[in-house]
Amino acid sequence: MRQFELALTFAILFAVLWPATFGVRPRRGIAAGALIVTLIAQLQIEGYRWQMVPLYLLAVGLAVGDILFIDRDLKWGNRVARAFAGSAGVGILVLLPALLPVPVMPVPSGPEAIGTRSFQLIDASRQEAYGPSPGTPRTYMAQVWYPANPTEDDDPLPWSQDWDVVAPATATNIGFPSWTLNHTRYTTSNTYDKAPIIDGTFPVIIYSHGWTGFRTIAVNQIENLVSNGYIVVAPDHTYGSVATRFPSGEVITHDENALPDEEVVGEEAYRNAAAELISVFAADLGHVISSLEQGRDGPFGILAERADLTRIGVYGHSTGGGAAIQLCLTDERCDAVLGLDPWVEPLPDRIIRNSPVRPSLYMRSDPWRGTENDAVLRGLAGRSEDVTYWLGVEGAHHNDFVVTPLFSPLAASLGLKGPIATGRIIPIVDNYLLGFFDVFLLGTGPASLETVTFEEVSVELISP
Repeated sequence: MRQFELALTFAILFAVLWPATFGVRPRRGIAAGALIVTLIAQLQIEGYRWQMVPLYLLAVGLAVGDILFIDRDLKWGNRVARAFAGSAGVGILVLLPALLPVPVMPVPSGPEAIGTRSFQLIDASRQEAYGPSPGTPRTYMAQVWYPANPTEDDDPLPWSQDWDVVAPATATNIGFPSWTLNHTRYTTSNTYDKAPIIDGTFPVIIYSHGWTGFRTIAVNQIENLVSNGYIVVAPDHTYGSVATRFPSGEVITHDENALPDEEVVGEEAYRNAAAELISVFAADLGHVISSLEQGRDGPFGILAERADLTRIGVYGHSTGGGAAIQLCLTDERCDAVLGLDPWVEPLPDRIIRNSPVRPSLYMRSDPWRGTENDAVLRGLAGRSEDVTYWLGVEGAHHNDFVVTPLFSPLAASLGLKGPIATGRIIPIVDNYLLGFFDVFLLGTGPASLETVTFEEVSVELISP
């Protein structure tokens, strides 16, 4: 709970327990004043969130009671009942905002401050395959994070600048009411909008989200990479992203026909659709690189000049992980690839039979190990002409590889993540993600990959 939310809770406890403890209500207006002032301060400074509504109502009710009740003395029986029932009631009402808190982004490990800019990209060489207007040029949003020099007056951005469309769409997509995640509006990132980029050139890492993900779904990972000296670019894969907002204000949600229900369309149609979806994602990643290659005259402007395109890493989660692998199997501009539960099973034979020629790291959660997808991935690892790290994370589920663990202590109970603690999975992913790219893009040595151990992680080093 936030600072003024706690202050309001203590004001409520004061109004409940003072009469129970001393047998007399405080002078009329004192409790009411404390409650109303604290309530207004909380709403004005921190802002309303729906998890606090029961406490808001209780505060107002206690304030009204303090003004209306003429009898200021309480009998012993009422004192005992108020002490136990009141304390228990407050404790129950506090559970909701405590178990569904405003998420807090971890502080990045590196020394660099972080700036960001978002761009609309158009790939005139490709026709849109999805949505109501197929055949138009493929258009998508891409966000760039980079080492920056913000001013003292700059404030960090929300975790997603599009939270007002992303949060409701995500909540609905996982079966909750659309307003369930609206409190994430108060979650700030460690990133500053349009802060000047610092001098120098930096290796580039491109991140690809999964089906119905979005470009900031792993913002904590991205910030950690950038703070350690990388430029990171993450596209919203239009019609594959849960929601994408364009500068015009148009919002495009995911196209369910892009990945139809296998039970409805059949196995073959489903696999063809999945292969096409991954190919579209991979082509977006390739177009990001091509756009960077245009330099200052391209869509990324000065940021492209600071991108060291001789050192390009690509990583992704789920469908985005499959896209990252497909790109690096077919595009020599990729220097290293990392997949978090990468979905490679739908990749066509013409792609999957290629032997990887770049360093790779595959991190897999419990439900994704030992599957047919894992067997395809293992085949890739076995044919690799460069080093491959084969990792399993005990206790992790698919969503542990994105921002989900930071959202609620209830996430595991709700089936949204695995039993592994948030305080474990976040540093595990950060360690291997940063360590892998440090080794193969910066050449800083394998210490962070091979000497830092976590008991939940099994690591196999596959050499050609």
